[in-house]
Amino acid sequence: MKAVILAGGEGTRLRPLTLNLPKPMVPVVNKPFLEHMLSNLQLHGVDHTILTVGYLPDKIRSHFGDRGYFGMHLSYVVEGNPLGTAGAVKNIEDELDGTFLVLNGDIFTDLDISDMLRFHQDRNSKVTLFLTQVKDPSSFGVVEVGPDGRVGRFLEKPSPGETTSNWINGGVYIIEPEVLRFAPKGKFYMFERGLFPRLLDQGVEVYGYQANSYWLDLGTPINYLRVHRDLLGSGRYSYLTNPNYESNGGPRIHPSANITGPVVFGDGCYVGEEATIVGPSVLGSGCSIGDRSIISGSILWDKVSIGKGSKLENCMVANRVTIEDSCYIGDLCMLGDDVVVKTMSRLASGDSLWPS
Repeated sequence: MKAVILAGGEGTRLRPLTLNLPKPMVPVVNKPFLEHMLSNLQLHGVDHTILTVGYLPDKIRSHFGDRGYFGMHLSYVVEGNPLGTAGAVKNIEDELDGTFLVLNGDIFTDLDISDMLRFHQDRNSKVTLFLTQVKDPSSFGVVEVGPDGRVGRFLEKPSPGETTSNWINGGVYIIEPEVLRFAPKGKFYMFERGLFPRLLDQGVEVYGYQANSYWLDLGTPINYLRVHRDLLGSGRYSYLTNPNYESNGGPRIHPSANITGPVVFGDGCYVGEEATIVGPSVLGSGCSIGDRSIISGSILWDKVSIGKGSKLENCMVANRVTIEDSCYIGDLCMLGDDVVVKTMSRLASGDSLWPS
């Protein structure tokens, strides 16, 4: 079975973290988000994944190469101009010769794809959407379904009282290739507001697969922090079962330091005298935490250097950042690659520092 991952987004809501890195490559527990997606696809028998890329495509291709991912064949299609979700798939129509999957490249989920495929086949569906429940659907695309799962109506960002459904489009689809004839070639076209409503108008059977799988849109700072808290707190992945996970290269922790899990360390980390790290936190490879500094609920990428007596709370720090002595970095702050924070600096909640 083939899968298409729509991985062309620029990740503007996560800037400056995504200035030098496409959103699918943003690390989640020290692995690119895209690796988590591919692992779940492989678990359910997908043997060929097509990545539609647009923003910084070489960052994706140089990481995965052309030899595939643990036995899964990977191919890349670079979009010169954005084509939208359905337009990107229409663009590779010739490569899709059987039932295939489509996944938005910013959705983190442990969806049981095998069960969804059985649902799709049992109903002889032409398109099946993964639906997930939310408390407030007003910011999402709502899908109304009947008792058998057949879709009756799509609603974009409904007003209060406009629908009783709180099931939304989860950004994973199983599609039969013949429905792509309803999508225009070479034009910007969306599944959500274009192809799917058109299929209903044409009487094509579209179903919604309702599941309470883990689901999160990774594209906002608060959700980027949240996915780490959820994963570290749930033990969903085997390499997180030890709350103070140590990789092959370390870390070196001073005996007086205080580590309160869950905390994940990359290779070659150093934690200084009387430093404190409070989980859920993640440190990438080569990070150095100075004496008496405090890291709480934060995500540090690779080669981050923290001076003495600094404090970081619920923030996100990109690669090769230097934070000097006695600094304070507050909630939801984002620091881009190679930023230097001078001694005694204070960043209020939500501040961002961009590379010069």
